[in-house]
Amino acid sequence: MNIRMKILDKNQCKKFVDLAVLRLKKYIRENNLKGITTGISGGIDSAVVGIIGQKTGVDFKYYFLACESDPQDYIKAKALARKFRFPLWEINLSQWYKSSPLLDLIPKNHPKSAIALGNIKARLRMISLYQQALLDNYIYLDTDDLSEDLVGFWTRHGDEGDVKIIQHVTKTELYDLGQYLGVPDIILQSKPGDGLNVTKNNQAIDQLGLDYIYVEYIASRFVEEGFDYNGNDKQLSQPKFLNLESTVADEISKPTYLVGNILKKTLASSYKRKYGDYAPHLLPCRTEFGFLKFGSKEFNKKYLKAAKIVSDEKK
Repeated sequence: MNIRMKILDKNQCKKFVDLAVLRLKKYIRENNLKGITTGISGGIDSAVVGIIGQKTGVDFKYYFLACESDPQDYIKAKALARKFRFPLWEINLSQWYKSSPLLDLIPKNHPKSAIALGNIKARLRMISLYQQALLDNYIYLDTDDLSEDLVGFWTRHGDEGDVKIIQHVTKTELYDLGQYLGVPDIILQSKPGDGLNVTKNNQAIDQLGLDYIYVEYIASRFVEEGFDYNGNDKQLSQPKFLNLESTVADEISKPTYLVGNILKKTLASSYKRKYGDYAPHLLPCRTEFGFLKFGSKEFNKKYLKAAKIVSDEKK
């Protein structure tokens, strides 16, 4: 497969990585910490965060947290560890998960049973990483990104760490960063997922209905026109946004209902964002590290062009 950057160039990647390493090193030093830890899942987010952590030169321990995981995830995680020459510690949480009394409290055929089960797994992973960070006086690096935040594709008190590095970077940009950093092709060529078996194929697109690049464009395009993704769902009935749904659907050659579904997901997950988080965001301003401002005309023009290329490649 021919992998190429879709949004970022090498200079933008270098600026982000250099600044991320600098900020993380400073944070660790100023807070008298001994090192860092995070979970290496086999996905792009943890790969980029893990490499940035390694580049700081401080002590670190990275873990693969198996919990009824797809064996392919471990293969990808090991490929990253092998290429960047770091030990990968494994903690198998499957038995802990299977023995949880919480499983018996989920009604059979409940419409949210798959998500509820996935949340338990995510929270067991969080407990494990915080425990290891405590024992070593390390900090636990968060691996959430902007795209996941927009659609609520993360578990409250499950996928959250002590400090955020990539919170304001889109999933598409993370694949570009991964290519720049030399992440193994087995990860770069994989579709984003969560490793929680919420859907049969364990892929984000199964829940979102669209690849992330379209999700990112839709959300930013609507923000440009005044849409508040932390607002109420009455916005969706406004003529301006109803017309925009059709316009955006035509722009990306996707059904209108899929555009509407993404907007509904952003609004349905607004309570997670309103709740807030107490982890410091080390890189909160996209323009500071040379990325286009989310919700700007420039961002939307760039993403629409990239989305059309993706569509053409699939034909």
